[in-house]
Amino acid sequence: MRLMNAAGVPLEVGRAAYGISGMVAPAWLAGHELHGVPDDTTVGVARMLGVRHLAQAVAVVAAGVPEAHRAGALVDGLHAMSMVAWAAATGRDRRYFVTSAVLATSLAVLEWRAGLRGTGWASRSRGHAAARRPS
Repeated sequence: MRLMNAAGVPLEVGRAAYGISGMVAPAWLAGHELHGVPDDTTVGVARMLGVRHLAQAVAVVAAGVPEAHRAGALVDGLHAMSMVAWAAATGRDRRYFVTSAVLATSLAVLEWRAGLRGTGWASRSRGHAAARRPS
């Protein structure tokens, strides 16, 4: 197993913390995002997503390879799309699902970027200035 890149560690620690809060206090988490009291379905979704976030954080850290971050980005993208669909289908707690979609989209971008570090793609895509400097 390779060591995880430095960018991935805080990302997965933050994801795990968010996941644990969703598992331990889903009503509080959803209520905080809603600025109100969530219904039972929303609380159940918050708990399920907490489990998902924690499982993903553990899996990515355990794998310790850039490909795990990129796979995590795809999972986050699917999560975001499902939350958009759920937000469209619900009325009462729509704000929670929209917030979850925005968070999942943000995490997808961060995971993808973390997955590019150490592969050379991140520096090539930015036209790394150090590579162009004459000696």
